Amino acid sequence: MAWNMTWKNTTHLWLAEDILIQKIGTVLYTYILPVIVGSGFIGNSLSIWVFFRKSLRKLSSSVYVLAVLVSDTGFLVSLLFVWLEVLGYYLNHAQGVCQVLVYLTYVCSFLSVWYMVCVTVENFITICHPTHVQIMCTRARATTVVIVLALAALIMYSLSVMITKVRQSPGSPRALCEKNLEYQTLTSIFTYVDSIITLLIPLSGIAIMLTAMVLSTANSFRWRTESSPNRELMGRRLSAANPQVRVAKMLFALSVSFLVMNSPIHVVRLYYLLRSNSPTIADLSYGEGLMHLVLLFVSYSNCSIKVFLFLIFSRNFRKTLRNLCKGLIGCVFKCNKYKLNERTFV
Repeated sequence: MAWNMTWKNTTHLWLAEDILIQKIGTVLYTYILPVIVGSGFIGNSLSIWVFFRKSLRKLSSSVYVLAVLVSDTGFLVSLLFVWLEVLGYYLNHAQGVCQVLVYLTYVCSFLSVWYMVCVTVENFITICHPTHVQIMCTRARATTVVIVLALAALIMYSLSVMITKVRQSPGSPRALCEKNLEYQTLTSIFTYVDSIITLLIPLSGIAIMLTAMVLSTANSFRWRTESSPNRELMGRRLSAANPQVRVAKMLFALSVSFLVMNSPIHVVRLYYLLRSNSPTIADLSYGEGLMHLVLLFVSYSNCSIKVFLFLIFSRNFRKTLRNLCKGLIGCVFKCNKYKLNERTFV
């Protein structure tokens, strides 16, 4: 994850095979990356604002969604410094800034993945075990889980500060933020462990739970269609009465989009990790490098599209946002009217 931050200094290793990847990389990092970062900041901030409203924050699932949005925004901060590097501002290679950004990248990546696991678990209980919703899906339990995961990430990834170092590479005009060669063995162990806990376990768990939810939904639909109209009406009333059930579609969309947009790059990384003891971009062929670059940006985009998923799949989100916008517009008109009256009086 941390090696995403040194693109400008490693891409030249691909250029020997084909200049095309340089052009694609330049377009992606110069023009597409700021769009992802900018839209992500705006969309995530707007979503956080909406989910903090009383009508949505009372749900336990909203606690996990807010946690995902915050961790995604933290990851976008690290991407912002990558873009600044492309523009010629090498702030992420400064001593101190280098270690903080690598630490932030690791922590936010871990939290984004595991908070999405929590979202999926919450939805899994809602769909597959609806009788346990009131016991398992509580706001207090969700808050505790979010805090415990955050503390675990902050402690666990403090090691990344030690294995990251700013050093002058041979042939490079400036110092670079790189892995500390003094801890090469420790870095390899750290990379393998990180890959297991942020890749293999969570993505497999999300995929299994999503499959179970699809099968459960299909069985439930078949049961309703084959049963009497009274049972179907009763099922609809139960769904309408439970607010946790009403957000199930939105949570399912979040989990599916996360899995679809992040699994390819993680699978590719796992393949590179197993293929080489010290996987670097320099080890990739032209085709592999191009595929890695495209999949990487697909993964980045997942940090920015959640607001669109909320707008599409959550009626409560749309309603709350519409009310907030109406209130904001009304406040602006009142302020302008007040100022106009003051000037008229003077």
